[in-house]
Amino acid sequence: MLLRNVFTKTVRDLRWPTFWVSLGCGAMTAYFAILFPTYSKLIDLNSLLEKMGPAAKLLGASMGDASTLVGFLHIELFSMILPAAIAAFAAGVASGFTAGEESRGTIDILLSYPISRRRIVLEKWLALSLACVVAAVVLWVFAIIGAAISASVLPGDRLAAALVMLVLLGLAFGAIALAISAATGNRGASIGLTVALLVVMYLVDALSAIVDGLGVIRPLSLFRYYMGDDPLRAGLNFADAAVLAAVAAVFLVIAVVAFERRDLAA
Repeated sequence: MLLRNVFTKTVRDLRWPTFWVSLGCGAMTAYFAILFPTYSKLIDLNSLLEKMGPAAKLLGASMGDASTLVGFLHIELFSMILPAAIAAFAAGVASGFTAGEESRGTIDILLSYPISRRRIVLEKWLALSLACVVAAVVLWVFAIIGAAISASVLPGDRLAAALVMLVLLGLAFGAIALAISAATGNRGASIGLTVALLVVMYLVDALSAIVDGLGVIRPLSLFRYYMGDDPLRAGLNFADAAVLAAVAAVFLVIAVVAFERRDLAA
C-alpha cells in the first residue's frame, strides 16, 4: 500500500535520512540550550564578541544579545550550522531525485509506469518538503525541552518563526540542486554547484557588514532573507519568507520543465 505512488515511496526512502538529520540537529540544539547557563557564567560572551571585532560578524554575531539563550542560539547554531545542515540535506536529497535515478539505471523502470515526469518531480519534492518540516518540528521540541531543563527563556513562537525560515532556506537550495540535476543528469555537479553557491551567498551576506561594496549584491544572497530580520527575536517576516518561497517555487518549475524536455536516452 505504501509504494502505490511516488510520494509514499519517496517518504519511505527518506525515513532514515530524515530521522538522523532530525535527531542530530535536535540533539545539538538541546545540548546548547541545556549548557547555556554554564557557558554564560564561565564566559562573558558579549565581551568576547566585542574583542573579536568585525570577525564576529562572520559568525552571525551582528545582532542579538549573546547573554540570552535566543542570542546564543542565533550565534552558535542558527547563523551558520543549522542552515548549512538543512540546506545540505535538502540539496543532497533533491539532487538524487532525477540524476540519482539515472545513475542507478532505474529511471527507465520508473518512467515505464503510467505516471508523468512532472508528477514524478512534484511528488518527490513534496516528500522532501515533508522531511524538512519533520526535522524542524523535532528540532523545535528538542530546543524547548533543552530550554526548560536549563530554566532559560526561549519563546516557542519566535523559535517556530526561525524554523519556518530555516525550512524555506533549505527548500530554496534544494530546488536549485533539483533544477541543476534535472537539467544535466549529473548529481555530482548538482551537489557541488549548490554547495558552492551556498558558501558564496553566506560569505556575501556576512562580509557585507564589513565590506561596503558587497552591500550592493547582498540582496542576491538567500541568507539576507533567511535571518535578515532576526525571526528569533522579531518573529516571522512575511516578505522575507515570500522571497525564499518564491525562489524555491521558481527553481522547482525550472526542474519540472527541464526534466520534461530532456532526452533521457541521449
